[in-house]
Amino acid sequence: MARTVRPAGAVGVPAGAPRLDAHAHVMSASVADLAERLSKRRSLQPLDAGELLRRMDAAGIQRAAVHSTAYMMATDALPREVPVDQERRDVEAENDFAARECRRDPNRLIPFLSVNPKRDYAVAEIDRAVDHLGMRGLKLHLWNSLVDTREAEPLAQLRRVVAHAATRNLPVLIHAFVGAVKGYGPEDTERLVREVIEPLPTLRICVAHAAGAGGFGGTAQRCLDQLATSCQPGTPLGSRVWIDTAAVLSASASPAIRQRFAELIRRWGVERAFWGSDSFESALAASRESWPLDEAAWGTLCGQDGVAWLGA
Repeated sequence: MARTVRPAGAVGVPAGAPRLDAHAHVMSASVADLAERLSKRRSLQPLDAGELLRRMDAAGIQRAAVHSTAYMMATDALPREVPVDQERRDVEAENDFAARECRRDPNRLIPFLSVNPKRDYAVAEIDRAVDHLGMRGLKLHLWNSLVDTREAEPLAQLRRVVAHAATRNLPVLIHAFVGAVKGYGPEDTERLVREVIEPLPTLRICVAHAAGAGGFGGTAQRCLDQLATSCQPGTPLGSRVWIDTAAVLSASASPAIRQRFAELIRRWGVERAFWGSDSFESALAASRESWPLDEAAWGTLCGQDGVAWLGA
């Protein structure tokens, strides 16, 4: 049964709540356990739709784009030595989990499948998840999948998968920043735009973490600066590329980092940015505390419903 969200401003709901959480997750116990085995520490906790909806209700958030973590079952960042057929079944199971959880409130939870774009079965899994599970978007995590776009083969694999998403009219959320690539920087951001995004005129894509990987250090700043140069407001390309601000600023961010974020988000255009939690429970409070612009700009960020990106 669908739950009814209380509007922002209602009793017990913080004012200025985002209409959309563009970067939420659900995660099965299988993924959390795998991450612990591979990294030798407990870094993730299972998260189901019930808990996600509870957090959304408490914050006054109306809808969320909910991203499967199936890409972690095919991780290349922490090599997992299993046969490819077993890996594929695990990816399918995790996408199944995300779709099933989102069906608990389909009016509010928008399911995004995920894959490692380097896998031969990636396109088939997109079709399965859309046609049989009703999933409505695609999440790609290029760092987790170790996609180095400086190399011809992974670039071609990425282009194939993103082009298929565009053909299927799927919005894409992409974690583009690949810290494992030596010297990763704005040239890689520009290549993503030129080689992957620009040739696909129907593609609607959101670049996660404001073109970084969480936090807003010097490299992330330069990548967002380049993205703003490549996708200027008011241009055809600029009208179909967004960013989310998930995990970019925290309460501990220095004044210099906040100032630089303010400069770049103004240049990018707050109206082309979405708020995202990355499923951290304290994300909204941290965002409010660290927000470096005025209340009008915060209102613009919170007012984004994502319809132009999501298509519904």
